[in-house]
Formats: sequence, C-alpha cells, structure tokens
Amino acid sequence: MENGSSTSSASLAVLPFENLSGEDQYGFFSKELTEELIIDLSHFSALDIISSYTSSRMQDPDLDEIDAARKIDVDYLLKGSLHLQPESIRLNTQLLDTVSRRIIWAERFDAPLDSIFKIQESIVECVVFNISAEVDNSLLKMAREKPVTSLAAYECWLRGMDRLRYGSLEADHEAREFFNQALAIDPNYSRAYVGLSLSHFNEWSCQLWELYEECEKSAYNYAIKAFQLDDSDHITHMILGRIYIYRRQFDEAEHHISRSLELNSNDADTLVQLASCMAFLGRAAEGERLFKKALRLNPYRNLWYYQYGSFTYFVQKKFKTAIEMALKRQIINIWVDLPGLIAAAYAYLGEMESARRYMHYFVENFTSLITQGRKAQAEEVIAWVKQANPFRYQEDTDCYVDGFLLAGLEDVLAANGNRITQQVQPYLQESRSIFKKEQAIWHFEFEGVEATMPDLKGFQDIATLLATPDNEIHCTELMGSEGSMDEKDVVIDEKARMAYEKHIKDLQHDLAEAQENNDIGRTELLQGELDQMLDHLSKSLGLGKRPRKMKSPAERARAAVTLRIRSAIKRLSVHHPSLEKHLTNSIRTGVFCSYSPETPREWILH
Repeated sequence: MENGSSTSSASLAVLPFENLSGEDQYGFFSKELTEELIIDLSHFSALDIISSYTSSRMQDPDLDEIDAARKIDVDYLLKGSLHLQPESIRLNTQLLDTVSRRIIWAERFDAPLDSIFKIQESIVECVVFNISAEVDNSLLKMAREKPVTSLAAYECWLRGMDRLRYGSLEADHEAREFFNQALAIDPNYSRAYVGLSLSHFNEWSCQLWELYEECEKSAYNYAIKAFQLDDSDHITHMILGRIYIYRRQFDEAEHHISRSLELNSNDADTLVQLASCMAFLGRAAEGERLFKKALRLNPYRNLWYYQYGSFTYFVQKKFKTAIEMALKRQIINIWVDLPGLIAAAYAYLGEMESARRYMHYFVENFTSLITQGRKAQAEEVIAWVKQANPFRYQEDTDCYVDGFLLAGLEDVLAANGNRITQQVQPYLQESRSIFKKEQAIWHFEFEGVEATMPDLKGFQDIATLLATPDNEIHCTELMGSEGSMDEKDVVIDEKARMAYEKHIKDLQHDLAEAQENNDIGRTELLQGELDQMLDHLSKSLGLGKRPRKMKSPAERARAAVTLRIRSAIKRLSVHHPSLEKHLTNSIRTGVFCSYSPETPREWILH
C-alpha cells in the first residue's frame, strides 16, 4: 500500500446463483436475484463490484471459479444456490477469498418466498461487513510487522484503533502516537482526528474523572475537526452523537446517530455503540435491534459488545437478560457503574443477596476510580450516576437510580463498601484470564485483550491442560480413549506415502474452510477423517518418514494431539498474538502434555 490516507477498494464478483429447483421457470428468479444483489452492493463505495456482464462470463472450462476470478484480479466471490418451491425458498450463500481460497462467510436461509427481500438485505449486510473486516484485519496484521516509521496513514489509523480496544490509559496514549503520526503523513486525514477524539472520550467517560471537562472538550474539538474535513464518515457521526448525548443536546445527537446509520449500517463495532445511544434517547428497543444486528454481523465478536447490550436490556426492564449479557465477560476494566447495573437488575428481580454483592463491588470501583480513595456520600454517588448516564427521559433516570438504592447503595456506603464476597471474586481478579467455550464459539481474554474464534479440537485439549497447571496428562487421555491398534507389521511404499500426504493436505484445507465457516457438523467429520489418516500414517512411518512398524497406541495419540494443539495455538497468532505467545512458551506436547507457565495464572474455563 502506498503512503497515503486510504487503502484501495476490495473487488467483488457475484456469480450467477445456481438454480437447484429442477424447474426452468425459476431460472429467471436466479438471474434476477443475482442482478439485485449486484445493484445493492454497488451502493457501498468501499467495494468495487464487477458488472453482471463480466461475472456471468467468468466460466472457464480450463479454470475453476477462483482461478478465473484471480485472472481478472477479483479479490472476493459471492456464490450460491437456490431451491424454489411455490411458497418457500432455500438459499445457500458463500463468500470466498480468492487469494487464500478460504470461505470467510456462509449461511443458509430457509424462509417463505415473500421474505426474499429481507434475505437479500441480510446477504448484503453480511458481505459488506465481512469483506471490510477481512481487509482491515489483513492490513493490521501487515502493519504490526512493519517498522513504525514506514506505516501509511491508514495503517497508523488501524494500529491506533487496535490500541484503543485495550481500554487503558497507557493504550490510549499509545494510540494517540499512531494518530498523530497519521496526521504527520496527511494533515487532512479525518480518521486520525476521529481516533484522537475517541481516545479522549475513553478517558472522559471511563477513566480520568478528575479531568472530566478537559477530556470532554478535547473529545468534542477533535470530533468537530474530523467532521469539518469529512462529513461523510459514519464513525465521525457516531462519536459526535455520543458526545451530544452526554452534553444533553439530544436533538443534535439523534441527527448524527441517524446520519451514521444512513452512511453505514453494517459496521458492527459502531452499531453496538449506537445501541447504547438509543437506550439513552428512550429508544431502547431500537438499541436492542442494533445490538442483535451487531452480533449477527460479527459472531466472533469481542466480549465488550455485551456490556452495551446489557444496558439496552436494562432500560427495557429485561433484567434477567441484562445480567446474562453483563456477565459474559470479566467485569474489570469496564464501565465504572456496570457492577451497579448488575446489582440494580438483581434487586428488581428480588435476588437481594446477589444485588448486595455487586453493589459492594460498584462502591469499591467508585471509591477507587472516581473519589480516588475518599469515602463518598450517597448523594454524591447518585449525582455521579445521573451525570454518567444522560437519559433523555426522567422515568429512565428514575428506574436506574432507584435500582441502585434498592440494591442497598446507602447501606453499603455506610459499611465502607470495601469488602467483596468470594462468590463475586472470579469476575474481579485482574490476574484471571478466560479460555472458555459457549456453544460453538471459544472466548478468550488474556492481558486485557479479548478475542473469539470458532471451535477447534485443539482448544479443548488446551483447556484441559489449563485446568491443571504443571500436571502432566497422557496424550491418550486427551484423545479421549486408550484405543486399540493392530499390531501387525505395517509397510507402505513411497507412492502410497505421497498419496496419503496429499490426501491429508486436502483434508486440512477442507477442514480450515469448515472451521472458518463455523460448519460444526462438517468440521467434526473432517477432523475425524484427518485424525484417522494421521494415526495411520504415523503408525506406518518412522524418523525420516521411513516405513516402520508401530506397536504403541500412545505414539498415534501423541502425533494427533501434538498436531491439534500446535495448530490451534498457531491459529491464535492472528486473533490474539499475546495469548499465542504465552501458550507457545508454556505448553509442552509429547506422550505427556502439560501447561507450565513461568508466572501462575488463574483461568476461567467454564
């Protein structure tokens, strides 16, 4: 990428959807759907959409569809098939990266025929988000490997935003260095001013309360500067909307929030922040809709999404769901009053013991971060809660504040509020880290950084090792059973060995696609076949890949488990480099596997 303020657009071709209906009369529907998708996708300036004339003629008998796309420099392909019946439709879609040949998104839609336009809208939203995220993640990975002095302005923006996600004062200051470097390259680069605004907004709303007015002024001035340079940036409008809410200028806030959604309604990170804005404006149901859309667009989301979601549910008095959302992550390094929200929700549900526990934590949080160790009075805390939560309507403010009082705020303050019960402790200790699975998604938090990834067998092996630090676990135990093995001599010739290895590479490629697509059933089938192939090959080959007789089932298990664990750790290098480094240095594989960190760590595994 050249030294400038933006990156080149990604190119996308929409291939004609295959008609699986077995009826020629539905052929026109397939063609019409393809045309409509091309038109809708063309509205997004970040994408270069290949014309339907070209995409319909990309069929080359000598090339597969991806090679044909690469021949004309197309970065991504959207393909699919449809099966129509008189009153229903089944639509399968896939978004492919033509360079890596990976499936980066796929979904199947089964719905009544009259919902086709809603399905079409969902496809467009997911394609735009996934391509944007894929491009930015690729650029960020390359930018991390470059010397800081050689970064372009857009790469500086990505590095700065990456630091902002850590949510600490130190990270905010590091982010500003990247944003200022972007401005040194391009003084009129509006995104750099957006980044500076966000860094001060973090400190204003979450961290440096003793510099409240100064941080608020900096956040506002940088956002206005960004707006003056480029009034078509959805992130600029989002941050201005949030600032105007805190200034109680609600009409101006609604204008910028609406404008942000008009400009880009497919940026999951922005949507989830606008969700809380909607709750402040008395439109929490709309906020919930934006939150759910963000989850759908970004299923491997960072866990901080949930704190915004918890707020939209609380305002709607959906207290049980608010608690569930808030507790999906550790409640450290987050909103000062999130433990108070949890306490208030428990109080409204009549669960007073839990309400009191979390109120203790809120008061400790408040004393540490807001009053800097000084004991506060109830009136002071309530005044702060109202200031930090600028609801447009008095009934929403009353519900929030009354929940804090119902949860025992005054009694906890009178008791100094400095004791946290053991039941809450797992969520509070900063030394604890997360490595747990929810349904088919793994959630990680390590050294303040969060990430999510689809399921891999190696992650379960790692979780088992993390549960018992410094304890050696036999590889057959990780495999799940001792198994049995034919003790007869096994001999394969060179031709057979090469055939096995080629099939294993094909299986690994297919498995990677299934994992990226979060196709759990196909992943399990492919992983099982791959394990069998690895078992067979490992029992047949010795050092230097020479044929041998293998008598021990432990050797088969050792080879398979080692591959699973090392592959899983390697996949973490893109999504969570610091966790990948920690596990690489701390996990030993072999006949016996173990996790032995240099510094003891406590893990939340369930």
